[in-house]
Amino acid sequence: MDQLFVLIFSGVRGDTRRYRSFHPYEQLQLAGVPCQLSHITDPQLPAKIEQAAIVIVHRTTYDSYVARLFQAIQAHGGLAIQDIDDLIFEPAAFRWIGSPDFRDPVRAALYQEDILRNRATLEQCQAVIASTQYLAEQAQALNKPVWIHRNAFSLKMLAVSEQAFKQKQVLNKKIILGYASGTPTHDRDFAVAKPAIQQILRHHPEVDLWLIGPVNPGKDWGDLNDRIVCHKLVPWRQLPYLQASFDINIAPLVTNNPFAQSKSEIKYVEAGLVRVPTIASNTDAFEFAVRSGENGFLAASEADWIDALEHLIQDASLRRDMGERAYTDVLERYHPRVRGIELIDTLNQICNSDVNRPWSYSASIFYNKTALNRQAEPPETFEISETMENSPSLLQMGFYSLRHRGMLTLLLQIRVLIRRLFAPLFPYKKD
Repeated sequence: MDQLFVLIFSGVRGDTRRYRSFHPYEQLQLAGVPCQLSHITDPQLPAKIEQAAIVIVHRTTYDSYVARLFQAIQAHGGLAIQDIDDLIFEPAAFRWIGSPDFRDPVRAALYQEDILRNRATLEQCQAVIASTQYLAEQAQALNKPVWIHRNAFSLKMLAVSEQAFKQKQVLNKKIILGYASGTPTHDRDFAVAKPAIQQILRHHPEVDLWLIGPVNPGKDWGDLNDRIVCHKLVPWRQLPYLQASFDINIAPLVTNNPFAQSKSEIKYVEAGLVRVPTIASNTDAFEFAVRSGENGFLAASEADWIDALEHLIQDASLRRDMGERAYTDVLERYHPRVRGIELIDTLNQICNSDVNRPWSYSASIFYNKTALNRQAEPPETFEISETMENSPSLLQMGFYSLRHRGMLTLLLQIRVLIRRLFAPLFPYKKD
């Protein structure tokens, strides 16, 4: 092997790939580590694997082609690491996912099959990197050595957020309470804070609620309904411009739901970048991120939600100071340069661990912490373009399914896509 480098490849598209593939790639590039990005549909993926000392596998369902990729990794003494950022490898967790399209039995069956395939992929890897402590514990139950590498922002996210903060405008002296949902799986989570929010809106006519993305607040708001502003899901580059208009960001989660417990603290990070304070449920991830009363608030009960909201609504200086402390904290702990240092340490620990391993690299193969030059300006090539984010196309994904999962699976996937498109006109039957 002429050059040791890390290869990161994913089997999906979207924000999860951005946070767990693109962002670690940027972190390693900033650290000077030879690194490449790929996707399961990339025809050059087998050739890239032949050159890689470490292969980080993100959300890739197991099939005969993936099996051959693992054989190639093992054949040249490489190390396969599974990256997990959701509880998508535990069949028992399916019942905890509140996605409305799981009312479609075809969609539910395909997803449950993918859970089993995700688990098979994890079992083929020699080590695991998880985004939260909770996920790490779930993977350890499968007798896998696990390290934690938390979600973080990118340099582009920072630049966009800074611009959004500069352009922030006060909207008619209203106090904006905001909640952003990236997927239609968080109605149960929003319901955690809903009683407190309704009480707050009744007592504070100066407060409005903004909802971003596919969240259904329900129909029991009465005359408060006029104080709810719903925004459609927007691309991540536009999201900071909406979040900068928040005065208070909320991040509720159902704490006794394993799927919700696996979620990272990224909502705190995103809000912190635009200097907005967050009130969050007391999950493990948010307890790691938020020092309650200092850089945000943690809420374990309805009373906690009301108390935190009251404090922030009644005290503009507290909102401002807490937002600034969140901003400083996020820069110090979640900056890609900081995360690059941590990722180097993590990969070196994995390579030098005492677990029984079939790979050949037993020494630290990466530069040490001094490799990071905090004063250097990163080259333009570090930015992931929108074209890359939108690649592969759905057509390419479909062709992969046809080749490696079969015609029946492809037809079922197409059927699910069409059913989802028509869901606004013909809603799924309720349970």
